[in-house]
Amino acid sequence: MSVCPLCGRTGAMEPFYPDRGIVRCPECGLVRYDGMVAAGELYTERYFKGGEYHDYLADKPMLQRNFRTRIAELRELAPQGKLLEIGAAYGFFLELAQRYWQVRGLEIAAEGAAHAREALGLNVTRGDFLGLPDELGAYGVICLWDTIEHLTQPVRTVEKIARWLRPGGYVVMTTGNIASLLSRLRKERWRLIHPPTHVTYFSPATLSRTVERAGLRVRRISSVGYWRGYRSVMHAVLMAGRRPHPLLYGIATLGGSLDLPVYLNLGDIMLMIAQKPKE
Repeated sequence: MSVCPLCGRTGAMEPFYPDRGIVRCPECGLVRYDGMVAAGELYTERYFKGGEYHDYLADKPMLQRNFRTRIAELRELAPQGKLLEIGAAYGFFLELAQRYWQVRGLEIAAEGAAHAREALGLNVTRGDFLGLPDELGAYGVICLWDTIEHLTQPVRTVEKIARWLRPGGYVVMTTGNIASLLSRLRKERWRLIHPPTHVTYFSPATLSRTVERAGLRVRRISSVGYWRGYRSVMHAVLMAGRRPHPLLYGIATLGGSLDLPVYLNLGDIMLMIAQKPKE
């Protein structure tokens, strides 16, 4: 017997992409991976270099180019105060954000948290957000950049985020859009279908229901693009799937030597801004 974490329905889920172990709730439409997830074994150094990322550290300039855009948007919402990032990775966002906010980060990957602390001097803790004692009303902004899809308990996480936000505070997150045209065309070959690292696949409707269930109000959902390194894009397309193509990757990147900035907005990544009501 399965229980939907969003609507609470019990019973069998609908097969969605059965070959990938992905199901959908027939009541609320939440799409998720129905297999076992051992997060501590997934997010090793290999994940960030040669796994789902070609080389996360080497991509720092491109990643921070994207984060500067996010920071400009955040400053319009909350120009100062305390900011928490859940899923801080190697700390590249917080390194920029500390110019404007008092920042703190949480990261499950040991290597990422260590780099953020030791190389960048940031207040980043390794651990699971759900395992921490509550800090009621402590933060004006909580961010999850391409993180919520990795969480085994995203609904409980958002409920806890709501408790940690001060009245009038914001949660801002990016994640894939399972209802996007590209996702519907590509089906199980969509670039963001890769369990067990991606566990929950949200649509605007299910993500809105998640934050509203926690007592937050959706302020905006929009499609966003990203700057990527060409070499990283080719790695994601040709090497990070179930069937790697090293020969094609070598040809496309001239043996790994060809790289340049590429901007992509394929309409399948959404940015959500939600706010805790003011008391």
